[in-house]
Amino acid sequence: MSKKQRRKQSQKPARRPGQRAAAHQPRPAAQPIATQVPATPEALRRQRSVTTWAEYAERYQYVNSELKSIGILAGSFLVVLLILAAIMG
Repeated sequence: MSKKQRRKQSQKPARRPGQRAAAHQPRPAAQPIATQVPATPEALRRQRSVTTWAEYAERYQYVNSELKSIGILAGSFLVVLLILAAIMG
């Protein structure tokens, strides 16, 4: 039987300790975003838009029906798996 021959590993070009890779570009520092803070609690109440449960229910009417259909599908898959486990096992 012949021996395995080792191939020479390709050597990466040597870099100096302070030298960076050419593909890496330094990013500029992010500037903080100035936000305006209202001075009084009244200003806070005026700014904040309060969404009620009725508005959420109106906006997301389709969610309940979709959750029901997902539940029915998941339940039917579990029933099929249990039947197959009983038959095969």
